[in-house]
Amino acid sequence: MAYEIVPATEAKMAEVEAWLDVEESIYKTAIEAWEAGGYVGDEPPRGFRCNWDSVKRTWSEGNARVDILMVDGQAVGFLDGTDILEIRPDLRREGYGRLLADFMVDVAHNEGRSVLEIEIAPWTAEPFWKRMGFTVVPDRRGSGGGNSAYRILHKVYSLSDGGRVSFSIQFYSEHERYRENPKPFSRFSGMGERLPDGSVQLPERAFCFEPTHSQHGDYFVSIELGGETIHFDKVKYETSKANGIRLDAGYTYFIDRITPQSSLD
Repeated sequence: MAYEIVPATEAKMAEVEAWLDVEESIYKTAIEAWEAGGYVGDEPPRGFRCNWDSVKRTWSEGNARVDILMVDGQAVGFLDGTDILEIRPDLRREGYGRLLADFMVDVAHNEGRSVLEIEIAPWTAEPFWKRMGFTVVPDRRGSGGGNSAYRILHKVYSLSDGGRVSFSIQFYSEHERYRENPKPFSRFSGMGERLPDGSVQLPERAFCFEPTHSQHGDYFVSIELGGETIHFDKVKYETSKANGIRLDAGYTYFIDRITPQSSLD
């Protein structure tokens, strides 16, 4: 099997649209039969032809990335950023979906994302995404009505022979922050490396992510070094940025290196 994943062109988009049209026609026939039969059994799943015109428009305007899976010279699948992945119906369950999914994860990792979030639709695709390492969040729905799912993209760093210092980083919801004894929704701790400039390199990225949240809240971060709290404020504030908090391509706050604003000595 000779395959490649390439940026979309007008010709390749037209080729995809042709088999999406066929899939939609088959769906309409199936849904009519299902309704006429009294809705017995599972509702026939629908493909993505209903969203295709929107994908084409945003792509043609330069506001969306679409990649095409080519197998033996044929456009057999497409990936619309992290929003839509589809394989030509007659070639499903042949491993092609995994090729596009792996590509999507690699792109997200290379962009520096901490977490890759997707929406699973139709529901029949859940087993596939679980096999691809994603965790489904049943209590959180995406904008399209499907279940949300995520995959952590771990960033691990090698430490040198510099001095070690203990660290603890906690992330809190806005509501929890103002409790008498606030409890973080995530915590990262261990031993970091003290660098010559006074910063502390972490062995692994710490990131602000709570799966059941929409990630748009006013989160707080607490940073401790050597058992001392050196910072406790909203992640979006400049004071947090000064201490090492950054925002990645997926709009997740994270920290790789603590940059304390005073000496630890």
